[in-house]
Amino acid sequence: MLPWNSQLSMINFLAYAIARPKFLGFAKLYLEEKQNIATKIGREDLIKVEYHQLAKNQFCSGVTFVPKTAGAHEDDGWIVSFVHDEETNISKVHIIDTRNFESGPIAKITLQKRVPYG
Repeated sequence: MLPWNSQLSMINFLAYAIARPKFLGFAKLYLEEKQNIATKIGREDLIKVEYHQLAKNQFCSGVTFVPKTAGAHEDDGWIVSFVHDEETNISKVHIIDTRNFESGPIAKITLQKRVPYG
């Protein structure tokens, strides 16, 4: 379970309990890299995860991965998402370099109109 509502690719919104959910951030999963973590039961191999949490009262509803043309690794590229600030009613496009995921957006583009969730 992730520590907060985070965006993972959603294939079928109808199978989700809430139609058109909004998310507090993003998670990058390293499916081939395991972290050996001590638990109450013993040691477990868990998937390595990096998080990017949005600011207070900011939400997104989906992401798109844009690969770099000459990327050397599978995750060379950017995550692009519409992010809405519910306090200011301003929507922005956030662009995150997937190789520096937890560093935050490399660019934020303010939009003239609000982009609805979904």
